[in-house]
Amino acid sequence: MPHDPNIHPQQKPADVLRGEVPRTAFVDNLDSVKVTLIHWPDPRMDLVGHAFQSATWADDPYLPGENEKLDKDLDKKLRILAFEGKGLPLSLELYDFVFSVSGISRIVTHQLVRNRIGATYSQQCSGDKDWRHHRALVPRSVYHEPELWSRFREQVLASKMLYAEMLDTLKIPILDARRILPHCLETFIYVKFNLVTLSSFIHKRDCVQTQEPETVMVARRMREAVLARFPQLAGLLQNQCRIGRCYYATSDRTVGTSMFLPDEDHDFPYNKENFIYGQTVHEMIYGLPPVKEEKYVAFERIVP
Repeated sequence: MPHDPNIHPQQKPADVLRGEVPRTAFVDNLDSVKVTLIHWPDPRMDLVGHAFQSATWADDPYLPGENEKLDKDLDKKLRILAFEGKGLPLSLELYDFVFSVSGISRIVTHQLVRNRIGATYSQQCSGDKDWRHHRALVPRSVYHEPELWSRFREQVLASKMLYAEMLDTLKIPILDARRILPHCLETFIYVKFNLVTLSSFIHKRDCVQTQEPETVMVARRMREAVLARFPQLAGLLQNQCRIGRCYYATSDRTVGTSMFLPDEDHDFPYNKENFIYGQTVHEMIYGLPPVKEEKYVAFERIVP
């Protein structure tokens, strides 16, 4: 079909920011992680959970909402035994939690979306949205090596400048230009987990010995956000390392990569030669002072 100038132009959902010089803020990659619980189960869901956990032995189906007095009587003494690990776990799949997770890199979103069952996602795209102004998330270990931090920063700024120049030609699609962008740029994702998936995610990803640090922060802040409204789930979402049940503590460590010396939550006899680094993860990452924010326009630092 030919071009028809009489068709009314529509506003694009996103466009190339042609001519804009990249602005870059370098920030701490752990402190930047933000998790906001934006949807959670209605309290009446507990009645549905009760129906699920008692169906096996019921003479007739219990229908929440059909008998208000019965609902109130049940609600006063209701216990969802699956929350305590004592009842049929299938009722946990009824409880959905929706999070906004921001201040993270695509490394983290890639780990999030590996949870396939009981999960739904919607993520900020890099294929049709100009990323020239996105913040850069800086690991503390890099920041505290001055010469390497300087080169890290220059590489990020240079890659964003080249990215912007490619887009400004309008000859190189965003789909192709994005390949020059560094992994450290900030993005966000919406995540829906049911309670089974949430528990599984937290149990696996809240382990400093095996998990990417930003992902550990996501798992911990998800737990904090949920427990602020549902403290009764504390046992279900507890850190597994401190009770000796995490994968690192229970697995045969000879089949995986052992990076850091054991910390106090993973204490066992060891030979230093079996680890890549001769320090704990807290000494190398979590215990370091946070990155101090720096802002740039192109290659020029903006001093407040």
